[in-house]
Amino acid sequence: MPCQCLHAWHDEISQGCSVPFLHVGDCVVKELKAANLKPVEYGSNVCVGIVATDNMLAMNCYLDKLESQGFEVLFPDKASMEHTVLPSVDALRKGDMEGARNLLRVSLHVLLVRAVNTVILASDDLVGTLPEDDPLLKKCIDPLDALVREAIICARTQRP
Repeated sequence: MPCQCLHAWHDEISQGCSVPFLHVGDCVVKELKAANLKPVEYGSNVCVGIVATDNMLAMNCYLDKLESQGFEVLFPDKASMEHTVLPSVDALRKGDMEGARNLLRVSLHVLLVRAVNTVILASDDLVGTLPEDDPLLKKCIDPLDALVREAIICARTQRP
């Protein structure tokens, strides 16, 4: 399902499906586990940031899956949402790519200084905002890329 928001209703949508119906949150968790990340701060769990335009949908999609695997999860605080994340999306929609990129960079830096290992770009609006050569992308996960990689693995797996 190529829309992150719809994965909040994965269980309902996938009922009765005759083929594997991947959940984007499971795919992201699998990749994070495989990356064998180490905590940024001594004595803490690996911390994952989530940037989304709607924190409630992101929580439904990712929070339980991440926490059940031992990850600590941080979302932007209210001020960051109001002053960086949402204005970034607004700038993008108005065609101000430079403004959108700068605001997204600020929101990512705020999470990174809070000791997150990586940031999930949990909004289709945010994915693709930064140029491919932006060094901050090395600290980010595009959930739909994780979903596609897992779908390819599933498609190549022989089934009885």
